[in-house]
Amino acid sequence: MRFAEVFLRLGSALVAWMVIYAHILWLAVLFRLSCGPDGDEMHRLLLGLAPVTVGFALALRATRPLPEIHSILRWLGVPLLLLLPFVGRSTWQVLETVNINASSVCAEAPPTTWQTLWAPVQILVVAIVAAAIIGVWRNVGKAREIEESP
Repeated sequence: MRFAEVFLRLGSALVAWMVIYAHILWLAVLFRLSCGPDGDEMHRLLLGLAPVTVGFALALRATRPLPEIHSILRWLGVPLLLLLPFVGRSTWQVLETVNINASSVCAEAPPTTWQTLWAPVQILVVAIVAAAIIGVWRNVGKAREIEESP
């Protein structure tokens, strides 16, 4: 494998981890943020970032042919596990407000269409990211088995 390919794979994986971290961290602190002058701006940002995060979560497998690098980068998933309770709280807060109580995120008005989709989309994003991270951990174990076999 050439140096350029190794560098490209490593760079792609690192950028994927950064995008995932940005999305999960913003989602984790969302329940502590108040509605600003634009109201639900952060909610709209996270909804727009959802397809990007899913795309980059699928790119986590870019380092798969490099088992040493892949096994080092897999540890980046552990802090995300610690953020899951906060992500759940933020998502539940919006799910309860919009989908159960039929209220808008930041105002006393009926919810818009995108607001009713927000919580299910975020749950789907977290599930896809979790599946991608689990896949990273599983692939490291498989790569080690292949290396150790005679």
